[in-house]
Amino acid sequence: MKKRFTMLVGSLCLVVTAQGQEQKQLQEQEQEQKQSQDKLQKVQDSVRKLIADKFPRTRTFDLQYRAYAPSDFDSELDDKPYVKGRITDHQQWKFVTNLTLVQKQRWNLTANVDYRFESFNIKNPELLSTAVGPFSENGQYHYIGATLGGMYYATLFKKPIVYIAGLTVDGSHKDVERIKGTIGATLLLKRTERTVIGLGLVVLIDPASPVPAAPVFTVDHRFRNSEWSLDLILPQRLLFKRPVFSNARISIGTELSGDGFYMYANNPNYADVYDFRQLELRSGLTYEHCIYPGFVAYAKTGMANMFNMRVSERGKNTNDYILSASQKPTGYLSFGLSYNLPSKKK
Repeated sequence: MKKRFTMLVGSLCLVVTAQGQEQKQLQEQEQEQKQSQDKLQKVQDSVRKLIADKFPRTRTFDLQYRAYAPSDFDSELDDKPYVKGRITDHQQWKFVTNLTLVQKQRWNLTANVDYRFESFNIKNPELLSTAVGPFSENGQYHYIGATLGGMYYATLFKKPIVYIAGLTVDGSHKDVERIKGTIGATLLLKRTERTVIGLGLVVLIDPASPVPAAPVFTVDHRFRNSEWSLDLILPQRLLFKRPVFSNARISIGTELSGDGFYMYANNPNYADVYDFRQLELRSGLTYEHCIYPGFVAYAKTGMANMFNMRVSERGKNTNDYILSASQKPTGYLSFGLSYNLPSKKK
């Protein structure tokens, strides 16, 4: 009887011990899962904060006006001198809205609408050829684009990684012209209190793009014992920032952007629709001021260098162009107002 009682107590102890170990393992798993979720949430919050803070275009709403000083230009049609003159009254209006459609722990789905109006005049045009081009008048151009995009947060090599994908439909006020896409990923190599370093790749699903893919290298670094910080995104931007006053900051540096719009020929010897694209390198000063929670007013000024100004038939590679132009560097001044919805904390 004593032996049976001892065996029963021993068995009970084993069961209790096993249950205790199992419960401990469950608690450890829950703790690890919670730590993983917290880490993932921190990565998501960091990415969202970086996006909202570094890119006014990706805030919930952004309205911007930009004006350029007059500048001389010359152009070539089919690689032969065509027209030269002076561009005046060059201005742009841009409005962008970004909305989160679905927000989950590991992924989100967003919608973006981009509207741009651009106008300019050509003063004292001088014809350098007897050839008749596809366009015969100064214009006002409308660009409209809508993008459905998504982000997925994961880990790779024990480091946070963000996958992105987007599908864009764009055109003008006249018609829908093209569909194109992008996919990519950015691996966060380092993330500390003062420094975020990322390395990524973006693949352009667009036959008109001059390159099929582009590497991306990002550094966001706050200098020790200094108000200045470095905002580097190669090949897009290099900025040095610092806060001023109580609700403002300034940025000094260079930004690279690519803009374009669709042009409609009025010469029957050419195709109906053409795609104008250019790269623009703007170097100067930016001032931003938080005028109310969520609202940021900003102004930018400096020098703009336009290059790779090309007109190609819609859907064809930009390197297969019929018309190209070069423009002298010119000054610019822009004003903007953006609003960012507060992030929802779970």
